[in-house]
Amino acid sequence: MMIIDEESAKVLKEKFNNEMKREVKIKVFIDKEEKIEGSTRFIEEFLKELKELSEGKINFEIYQKDSEEAKKYGVDKAPTILIDPENSYKIVYLGLPLGEEAWAFIDTIVQVSKDESLLSRKSKEKLKQLKEEREIVIFVTPTCPYCPYQVLLANNVAIETKGIVKSVCVDALEFPELADKFEVSAVPHNVINEKTSSIGVQPEEKFVDDVIKGG
Repeated sequence: MMIIDEESAKVLKEKFNNEMKREVKIKVFIDKEEKIEGSTRFIEEFLKELKELSEGKINFEIYQKDSEEAKKYGVDKAPTILIDPENSYKIVYLGLPLGEEAWAFIDTIVQVSKDESLLSRKSKEKLKQLKEEREIVIFVTPTCPYCPYQVLLANNVAIETKGIVKSVCVDALEFPELADKFEVSAVPHNVINEKTSSIGVQPEEKFVDDVIKGG
């Protein structure tokens, strides 16, 4: 089963070769007790293909959600994906990066390999003042064409503030209990420190200001 078509694979291979600076390790947490076998097969095959196309610069490990590794990173839901947590990045996916979300997931990995965000110089300067931890949660659906832009923005804030800001992308369809908690009715639905801060794709400057304020 090939997840990535031949044309996309060619583009990605070139992208990884030209842009990735170092290995990025991804940790995936699953639950063997839940009926998510299809999800597990998908993410394993998807990451295998990314590993091959990147010539090993993208690597991954799979754990159970009740493992010691899960406890180490505070994981209690499945499927959960962590991007490069061993290097102190706090970039989390609850659910699979399906559909429109796939390209933002891949772009995030590339930027992590550079240890560099895509934020403007002004945003980078503003974020230097942030010393307290923040948690951004972006609710998405796989068919939403706008959601990846907001997720990528949140992930870049997490890259820029390595270890201070946590960015969490949540598939609202896969985790309806979380979507209900924050009364999600449209996506992207943006939450900062447990408070809904905005709905829709936000301008970078406004979103960075919201993160600094704490929602």
